[in-house]
Amino acid sequence: MVQIAVRLMRICLLPLRIRYRDPERNFQHLEERLWELAPQQPDLIVLPECTLTGYLYEEQDLRGFAEPIPGPTTERMGELARRHGIYICFGLLEATGREYYDSAVLLDRQGRIVLHHRKIEEHPPFALGSEVKAVDTELGRLSVIICGDLFNEEVVRGVDRSVDLLIVPLARSFAGRSPDLERWEREERQLYLDGVKAIGVTTAIVNALEVDTDDPSFGGALLVDGRGRLLAESPHGTDEPLICDL
Repeated sequence: MVQIAVRLMRICLLPLRIRYRDPERNFQHLEERLWELAPQQPDLIVLPECTLTGYLYEEQDLRGFAEPIPGPTTERMGELARRHGIYICFGLLEATGREYYDSAVLLDRQGRIVLHHRKIEEHPPFALGSEVKAVDTELGRLSVIICGDLFNEEVVRGVDRSVDLLIVPLARSFAGRSPDLERWEREERQLYLDGVKAIGVTTAIVNALEVDTDDPSFGGALLVDGRGRLLAESPHGTDEPLICDL
């Protein structure tokens, strides 16, 4: 019998290079990167936590940059999904009434929101999410958590072990010097591998690459299998995309 390998999906983890508090400029940069990546024919683009604003946590910033879901940013990102015929997962600051959340959404090829996650491992002034959801798509069963959720035992227990891919957007930096390749290789990378091993499902991790700020998020991306083994990695401290077939 001849067996034919079937590609479930081509994923592109994009550690988008951004400038704090400049969502319009960052959106324009994202548009440029998507056109660059179009010849690779990705099915799914995964972007970092707080993709277009950077990770902001002061109430003044949240009042200025957080917005409803659905809202203006999900509409604009939906246009990109439709234009390129891709799924897009990205993080954003969410406002709902008087509460703010560090959130992420997954859009399908028609730009529709098919999954919405609110970060559970967070600090004030953010409100906290309460559950980890999963969704069945043409690409398989997908789920999303955000950054510190990966190291929260309650969140880990709540991840559906039947998912084909867990997506983890980050905006993570080192205190003092960031990026820091020596520290990454000595201690930080293994934290992610151990976190994924505790969950037990294939996981895509992508970090923002921030510029013009103190202690910037250090970029890079990882694909890790359910045993905590590193399958692929883009260079630490860069915005080089990581493209993988699953």
